[in-house]
Amino acid sequence: MVKATRSYECPRCSRTFARLEHLQRHERSHTKEKPYLCDKCPKSFTRKDLLVRHERLGHSSPGLSTQTPLTTPPTSSRPGFHGLTVLASAVADSPFPSVTAGNQNLMPAPHGPFQADPPTGPTSFSEPFPGFGASASYDGDDFTSFLDSIPMPSHTYSPIYQPLPLFPPLHLESGSEYHSTLVNERATEDIGTPASSVLPRHGTQLPSLQPEESHPPYKTRPPKVPISVTTQCRDRIVRELLDYANVVPEQSIPSRHALSRCLTGYITGYHDHYPFLHIPTLNIESLPLHLFLAMAALGAQYCRERDTSMNLFRLAKAVTLEHTRRDLQWGENSDLYPKTSSRDQPSQSQDILETVQSLVILISVSSWFEHNPPHYEALYLRSFMETLLRKGGLNELPAQDGSWESWIRNESAKRTKLIVFCFYGIHTIVFDIPSMILPEELALDLPCTEKEWMAPNASQWLEQRQQSRANPKLQDALASLFTRTPGATEQLEGFTSLGGYVLIHAIIQNIWLIQKACRLPVSGSNSLSPAQITSLEQALENWCQCWERNQESSIDPFNPNGPLSFTSTALLRLAYIRLNADFSSARRLQTWDPDQIARSLRENLSVQRSDRLTRAALHCAHALSTPIKLGINYVARTLVVSWSNQYALCSLECAVLLAKWLEVATVANPQPKLTEQETKLLEFVIEMVMEAQQGVSRAWLLANHTRLSASITRLWARLFTADYIYELVNLIGRSLNRYADILDGADRP
Repeated sequence: MVKATRSYECPRCSRTFARLEHLQRHERSHTKEKPYLCDKCPKSFTRKDLLVRHERLGHSSPGLSTQTPLTTPPTSSRPGFHGLTVLASAVADSPFPSVTAGNQNLMPAPHGPFQADPPTGPTSFSEPFPGFGASASYDGDDFTSFLDSIPMPSHTYSPIYQPLPLFPPLHLESGSEYHSTLVNERATEDIGTPASSVLPRHGTQLPSLQPEESHPPYKTRPPKVPISVTTQCRDRIVRELLDYANVVPEQSIPSRHALSRCLTGYITGYHDHYPFLHIPTLNIESLPLHLFLAMAALGAQYCRERDTSMNLFRLAKAVTLEHTRRDLQWGENSDLYPKTSSRDQPSQSQDILETVQSLVILISVSSWFEHNPPHYEALYLRSFMETLLRKGGLNELPAQDGSWESWIRNESAKRTKLIVFCFYGIHTIVFDIPSMILPEELALDLPCTEKEWMAPNASQWLEQRQQSRANPKLQDALASLFTRTPGATEQLEGFTSLGGYVLIHAIIQNIWLIQKACRLPVSGSNSLSPAQITSLEQALENWCQCWERNQESSIDPFNPNGPLSFTSTALLRLAYIRLNADFSSARRLQTWDPDQIARSLRENLSVQRSDRLTRAALHCAHALSTPIKLGINYVARTLVVSWSNQYALCSLECAVLLAKWLEVATVANPQPKLTEQETKLLEFVIEMVMEAQQGVSRAWLLANHTRLSASITRLWARLFTADYIYELVNLIGRSLNRYADILDGADRP
């Protein structure tokens, strides 16, 4: 007999709650009642946890005891960090036993020097992770307690699915090798400075998933309105396509219902990841032929109609290239070819912009398949795209007269050019090729907020615009991120979701260029110098602070403001990982051969134990913890399918880096011995594997130094082995499985 559960409904918004106290807390968000008063100052709060946090941050004693972490960064106000911070606390605070490879008698971890250090003693990575206070209590090493403390999502696409990467504070001056960080003579008073931690404000305690007073209640993204292609619109497409009979002699256009379905697939599946078209004013009837066909070709992929997509892709590519040759390459006044469209011809700058947009979409179709369509089509088309961008002026934008219409043209052009820059960065990550546009070449302002961009009419646009800050120039924003002075990010103030996405791509491109330069004979080194790492970590730290100040930032890929901020956190994870290991030349994704990819990652990528590497490994464990909690197969088949391909690209490096760290952490008699942080992290990974893989024991996992690495790699692989839209995602899953096979073979005699 199933026991009935009682629910409590809010009379104001009809939301229901399982417990009365939850309803009462929710109702205070309507009444603005603040019953929790601070006894040390006049401030009051709607929730007790906010009062506790206020007292800890605003009125805590400056004295430090030997049992208290040396620094407790402020808790993030951004909802959605719950699962991440529970994991951080579990790794840092739970008294796990020491782990030695092949030793079944797990002895308690010895008390290290950090427990006897006075408050003014040295700080190093051998201390507990600073900031990970007693935010959750656990009974010994009971992993179930940790899992129970991660709340299940209140809706299918909860922010806790993908926690924002979190590192314990690291002194940026420290070297990369372990011997250089075992003794650190930094004074305690330096620890609170912005430069002393990588993510100083990213929720190292347990923030509530409920929004604070300054944030509106969470709402899911509204559904997209389906696009309807009329008979007249389809007839226009057929008629205009006749002008291209010289390049597409056999013309086959789907029915208007199929075209409607495909264009709707573009809007619902692709647009939010690369929002350069203004959907509220998008007029299908007036779209140029090549852009219409390109959108339909990409949308057909999201509708799982691959044959239709291939047919439309061939048409769109032929028409786009022929249109470029006739109307753009030969010049506007050339009489060699008549204008190919019966509609009113736009200015050449608008024509170039629409053609670039068509090429971006075509490249989006062909970048992720080996043969159908072939990925080298994307590499071929990107040169045309660069030529047109430079022909139209890389930094030239349409003039504005203050009207909504002129602003849309200006913002769309800006977004298109910046997204092209990001797409070149994606190709750098995937195929290890240089970008065709460098960050220093762009003199554009960063894009506006997504609320402003998605405003459905001029009045709402004006309202959002009045609430928005001025958008900084890309160069100024980058300069602020790399400035290592107190208050550097206050000069930047913040950035929007798309602005942050552009900036993290620019930082990753800098990392790639520096790593490639280190490989040159004249460099005298094959790795990043400590000074270079320090500068890049400072930029990433500043980026994180600005990310948090963006009111639209969310780690939910389906939040109302789009998935860009979620995707940006995955790229942030990749940036930190690449500071520890140069994956660029080892991945070999361009071969499309799982065996070659796996062997290259195995043979051409090595790591050395260090504080930074352990922090990166903790980072990777964060990224895998929630899918294990919710069920990897469930997440793979219901969520990852709809996320950006960049998530899979970043996860490949997460999986391999964590596996590499486990190999060096589980060797017999490691020298130097594992620190307490390494021991705790290792134990946590073991418990994760045992949770996800029934029937395995700790002793079996630690029988040799590759078995645990293979097991964790297979868990990552399961996220990318479903029937995905794009072949590259499946390639990543197959490559990880092959990597695990190689590790399994290494542990056999």
